[in-house]
Amino acid sequence: MIIKLFFDLLIGIVDLFLSLIPTIDFSFEMPDASFFREMLGLADYFFPVGSVVAALGVIITIQNIQFILKIFNFIYKKIPFIGG
Repeated sequence: MIIKLFFDLLIGIVDLFLSLIPTIDFSFEMPDASFFREMLGLADYFFPVGSVVAALGVIITIQNIQFILKIFNFIYKKIPFIGG
């Protein structure tokens, strides 16, 4: 019961501070994108989007795996009596 009161008080204080922040409304006017869509359609004729997305997915996956392996090897080498 005391813990619930403490958490209600804590949440109330956080809510009070968050309510002090004013709300800001953003409205952006987007330009006409028909030319861009037309250029994407022409690019799709020469480079199929499905193939490009699959190739990018494979490249990003390989890069992430290499990065994770480098981090693992760095940590492995920093462990005394195990890493060289």
